[in-house]
Amino acid sequence: MFDITTKMKKSREDIREKIIDSAGIVFGKKGFRKTKMEEVAHAAKMGKSSLYYYFTSKEELFEAVVAREAEQMKNEIIKSTRNIHDPYKRLKKYILVRMNSFQHSINLYNAVKSNYLGHLPFIEKVRAKYDKEELLMVENIIRDGVRNHQFKVVNTEVATIAIVTAIKGLEIPLFIRGNNQETEKLIENLLLILFYGIVKRK
Repeated sequence: MFDITTKMKKSREDIREKIIDSAGIVFGKKGFRKTKMEEVAHAAKMGKSSLYYYFTSKEELFEAVVAREAEQMKNEIIKSTRNIHDPYKRLKKYILVRMNSFQHSINLYNAVKSNYLGHLPFIEKVRAKYDKEELLMVENIIRDGVRNHQFKVVNTEVATIAIVTAIKGLEIPLFIRGNNQETEKLIENLLLILFYGIVKRK
């Protein structure tokens, strides 16, 4: 009995994941507003009524897609920066991976950036969670740098806000360029300005 129940639960989870996969592709191509549940059902190779068994609305499905992309992006950043002990190099890697991941997480990007999605009840929660996690990740790197005497920062909170704000300001220019080498060069220049300033020292 336990085995049957476990298998049924796993089967439902597999179907749910398949729906989220298909919905991510459809939402990514057409956007939330233009996507219809019939299109997602067709992409997932299932009936519309079966789709509503797993997700009661388009909003609920989009929330699941965005949550999946946010978790994947977070995991990719953690995995890529985990073994980098130098705070400067870790911050550079964080920004690079974050930019590249964001570029491919089109539904997460739209949820965080698009004004027309602001009416959805969960969007503000997604944005707040995303901002909080990003600030926390960057501040942890800066604190490590201060502890290692590599960074001279009077106020880590202010420094974190400055860096995160600068990163967000680069998103659109970097997405337009779409060149990894140029992206890395721009990030390097950004960090040099943030850490060493633009004022010529005597």
